[in-house]
Amino acid sequence: MSLIQSFILAFVQGVAEFLPISSDGHLNLVQHLFGLTPSLSFDVFLHTATFFSVLFYFRKRLNYLLSNLPYIIVGTIPAVIVGFFFKDQIISLFATPKLLPWFFLITAICVFSTKLVKKQDKKITYLSAFIIGIFQAVAILPGVSRSGLTIFSGILLGLFPVNAFNFSFALFIPVSVGAILLEINNILSPGLLTINNLIAFIFAFLIGLLALKILEKVILSNKFWYFGVYTFVLSFVLFFFL
Repeated sequence: MSLIQSFILAFVQGVAEFLPISSDGHLNLVQHLFGLTPSLSFDVFLHTATFFSVLFYFRKRLNYLLSNLPYIIVGTIPAVIVGFFFKDQIISLFATPKLLPWFFLITAICVFSTKLVKKQDKKITYLSAFIIGIFQAVAILPGVSRSGLTIFSGILLGLFPVNAFNFSFALFIPVSVGAILLEINNILSPGLLTINNLIAFIFAFLIGLLALKILEKVILSNKFWYFGVYTFVLSFVLFFFL
């Protein structure tokens, strides 16, 4: 993989990890266009960079994380179960680009639907945390946006959009740790720890910080649903080209 390809993939990861358009789906698509074999290990490698973006961005919201820790644990359970028991099936899906249009369509429907949901300001409960966690587990599929589905489900269950944003990325932390630990041997392999990839890692971290700031502003301005239009168009186009 060339330095240019690494930088492009890092940019895609940094932007698409947090904006509700699916980083896994976009990485899978771009690697396919480059003629590269989609790699779950490389995806998790770049995912680790954006994991550090979240830690840095939310460093001043530690109280929120601690006060909601029981709900975060409950919300993490579905993704842990899916990731542990269905890892091989997930890997096979990453190697099947023809399914991407369908998965992007799921993202499009959920994200666009936030425009139609009446905004409320309910408190998080164990039940709502678990349901949001189920949506997060579904988003393990490439093309299904984790931020899109968790924020959508949070708003659907009555959370105020900014609270749905905060809880979405609170759930992101333990799930990311789990994904990193499952792939740690591959992440630390000489094949991944090249100069090009390490530079791309730093670039993905910086782009991730910018994307988080943009997403929070978009949610505050009630324009989150715009990304549903983008993923619908992308899904429609890919039905004809994949």
